[in-house]
Amino acid sequence: MKAIFSTLLLVVLFVTALAVGAQNDEVVSVNYLIAESDMRLSWLMAGLFVAGFITCLLFLLAFYTRIRLESAGLKRRLAKQQKQLNKLQDETVKDS
Repeated sequence: MKAIFSTLLLVVLFVTALAVGAQNDEVVSVNYLIAESDMRLSWLMAGLFVAGFITCLLFLLAFYTRIRLESAGLKRRLAKQQKQLNKLQDETVKDS
């Protein structure tokens, strides 16, 4: 159900973005550090949206990778401590 709602919301946002983009066909001047370019406002908005989306995906991927590596390290540490605990429990049972 959550996936259906998310997909529906994404489709509604996409259609809204298309409607807004269709209304913005004015040519604007974009100044870069080195050059200047004239382009339609709708293309500029779409390009910046895609660039922002890709940037966010890269940050998400970096964060997810860091969390996965940290989780794997903690699991190894937990397994090692569990073995040590079992060894100590066995020693106390033998001493009793």
